[in-house]
Amino acid sequence: MTTTQPSIYIVLLHWKNYKDTEQCLLSLKDVTYKNRHIIIVDNFSNDGSIEKLQQEFPDNKYIYNEDNLGFSCGCNVGIRWALNDGADFVLLLNNDTIVEPGFLEPAVNAFSEHKSIGAVTGKIMFMQQPNKIWQAGGYISNVRAQGVARGLGEIDIGKYDEICDTGWASGAMSLIAMKTFDQVGLLPEEYFFGQEEWDFSTAILRNNLRILYVPTFKSYHAAGGSYRAQNPILNIYGGYLNKMIYAKKYLPAAFWIPWKTVLWLYLRLYWPYLSKQYATTKR
Repeated sequence: MTTTQPSIYIVLLHWKNYKDTEQCLLSLKDVTYKNRHIIIVDNFSNDGSIEKLQQEFPDNKYIYNEDNLGFSCGCNVGIRWALNDGADFVLLLNNDTIVEPGFLEPAVNAFSEHKSIGAVTGKIMFMQQPNKIWQAGGYISNVRAQGVARGLGEIDIGKYDEICDTGWASGAMSLIAMKTFDQVGLLPEEYFFGQEEWDFSTAILRNNLRILYVPTFKSYHAAGGSYRAQNPILNIYGGYLNKMIYAKKYLPAAFWIPWKTVLWLYLRLYWPYLSKQYATTKR
């Protein structure tokens, strides 16, 4: 007797970096899980890269956004399409990631073997140093209003090889059940790029769903593909702005005002130094 596999729709957000997306799609060709569908959402690359990918990988679904919508809004376009097409699961996967052929089965099995699972994340390694951990789950610090990646920069010696609950599912690789979107909603769209994964993870946990870390759900991440060739000051500014959005939304009211004050003082001292450093490196 054969059992029909749940359907997984893999949502890849693409913006200009053709080579990364190509490598990701090549790795997905070897994936052993059969009932999978790939949706590539182009965030208005406008450089010919998405057309080139569509020629090279014609069997995938391509969606062209008419503007750069950022991470959450861009991914939500693909997620809506997947849910309307009857997806059982959506896999969020960064386009600067490559995967192992059998990475999906352990993640899918976790949903049937453990109760009240909203999302599954896994062991994400540095692509350039494949024995070094980029993230093995993590938690969100209320004091810092920041996600803390477990195992970051550590050599993988089997320390994080146990399935466990975790407080944070990385947007680089998360398998999310359709019921989670029904309960929690789609990715929060007030963030342009960054920190939306903290918000979505917090919302999952506050809806009495669990986030599970599964170590054999494994990938290799180049990290920072969408930041390349950008002004680092603008990236840092965006990061702190998003951090404030998260803090105001989720910190207890008694913590919010002192937390905001401390951050403001820190930035007042740090920003002139950062601007000077950037100006020096640009000469």
